[in-house]
Amino acid sequence: MKKAILFIALVATTVVGAQAQKFQGGEKNLEVEFNPFGGSPIGMNGIRFRMFNSESSAIRVGFNIGGTNDNQVYSQQDKTEGSDGATVILPELNQSQQTFNFAIRPGYEKHFAGTDRLSPYVGAELMYAMSSSTMTREFHNANNADDQSKPENWQTWDMTVKNGSSTFGLNALAGVDFYFVDNFYLGAEINLGFHNTSYKDRETTAGNEDAWKYSEAAQADPDFYQATWNAEETAIEYQTIIGPGDNLGLTPSSTKSSGWGPNFQSTLRLGWLF
Repeated sequence: MKKAILFIALVATTVVGAQAQKFQGGEKNLEVEFNPFGGSPIGMNGIRFRMFNSESSAIRVGFNIGGTNDNQVYSQQDKTEGSDGATVILPELNQSQQTFNFAIRPGYEKHFAGTDRLSPYVGAELMYAMSSSTMTREFHNANNADDQSKPENWQTWDMTVKNGSSTFGLNALAGVDFYFVDNFYLGAEINLGFHNTSYKDRETTAGNEDAWKYSEAAQADPDFYQATWNAEETAIEYQTIIGPGDNLGLTPSSTKSSGWGPNFQSTLRLGWLF
């Protein structure tokens, strides 16, 4: 209720306040997402910047970059009995995951006269985005057949899996900015466009191919079981899966996808000129 009251009060200032001034050319502009009735009224999905060349045109660019780095212990230290009856301490096992995302959307807007407060526009934008992820997981097992019954000779080794994708797109867009006070506005936008996404092949590598052979835990792991064997079953023959491999081999794996149609920004755009 408080959010609704605040939003109504903001709208009311546009009715009783002084005449708001729109851009005249030469101004620059940053935006955030505004959802007055949501759990987080102010948000960001990257940075959006505009520069007004004149009263009727602007260039724009959306930019987003980010990533994560997560490290955790997925199996705690344990004890077992060695071949000589002595206690063997099995180490904890770790896994790490890194992700990276990048997107850029350059474009152009043509603005129309509208009113003193209202600035409608049409335009177009290109879009490029890419993402990648790398996960490494440790295993602990024998590095040859003779060591299988001798946990005191076991070793810790790891496997790594990599995925990625890239997307290109083009949008025709239409929107409107409403200046409720000087240099501040609320806006909305819709677009019609298409996109094409290419998925990189999934790459799986083993730090120790023999250890992989004698590790049931690794061969049963759904994140890594795609690795295949040569005729002698002594080593990994190749270490890639065509496409992202996120379906665990149960359904066809996409190498490309595309789509087109209308879209809209579900939140308002809150921007300011400087």
